[in-house]
Amino acid sequence: MTELTFAPVDIDGVLKIIPPTAPAVPLVFDSPHSGLTLPDFERTVSDELVRVAADTHVDDLFGFAPSIGAPLLIAHFPRSFLDLNRSLKDVDLEMVEGEWPHPVRDSASARRGMGITWRYAWGDTLMYGRKLTVKELEDRIDTYWRPYHRQLVRLLDETHAAFGKVYHVNCHSMPAIGHVLSPDPAGTVRKDIVVGDYEGVSSEPDFVKLVVETLEGFGYSVSLNVPFKGAELVSAYSSPGKNRHSIQIELNRKLYMDEETREKIAGYDELKVNLATLGTVMRDYVLHKS
Repeated sequence: MTELTFAPVDIDGVLKIIPPTAPAVPLVFDSPHSGLTLPDFERTVSDELVRVAADTHVDDLFGFAPSIGAPLLIAHFPRSFLDLNRSLKDVDLEMVEGEWPHPVRDSASARRGMGITWRYAWGDTLMYGRKLTVKELEDRIDTYWRPYHRQLVRLLDETHAAFGKVYHVNCHSMPAIGHVLSPDPAGTVRKDIVVGDYEGVSSEPDFVKLVVETLEGFGYSVSLNVPFKGAELVSAYSSPGKNRHSIQIELNRKLYMDEETREKIAGYDELKVNLATLGTVMRDYVLHKS
């Protein structure tokens, strides 16, 4: 095993990497949807509505990662502007002026208006008053999507090279109730936490079981893959057969914030402590797993 060190990275308005403050372990955390910094882009909705979909505070809730030896990658911008957890093929063609010259796929997310760029800011409120040009979308992808994915791949690859294994934790939050844009029916009351392993193919089962049981031990209700199994960031870079494991964790926002104001509530500190304990359990597991 070679010694592994990461330098801090900060690309203004795009992303930052907080490097480990403890000896490196084979863990990488990322928070792709917690950004609140608004890029300069034309839209027909308020700043507040652009930010509604953001995973507010998730970067802080998983801020323990560097202290256990794992880098933490964070996006600065809101997900409705550009969704990092989508494939480059998840383009909503209804939003593009003219012919999109790149491959696309039949995407449930894009059909819901939640493709790589969102058709709606929230609910049925359209984000834009016109279609995006091909160049606008290409520039957005080149400026925001590609750098984030490039940095995540680098972190995963360098960790795997150093340890022969890597465990990736993709960090998110979710509204307490299903809504018109979500995969579960509007009005669905959700569990406290959803752990996703892409229906069992993105991680070894023992790691998933450890995470679920640890969270349940804190008293949280936990669902596996329902309604969120993980998306591009979990599926694209995982390969358990090559010791590359990836899971997604979705925190119910009712645990830690007022969904209207996005202000922290009384349960915030308890959740943060419990997640830090989970991080320690993960660290011990990945260090001793052969």
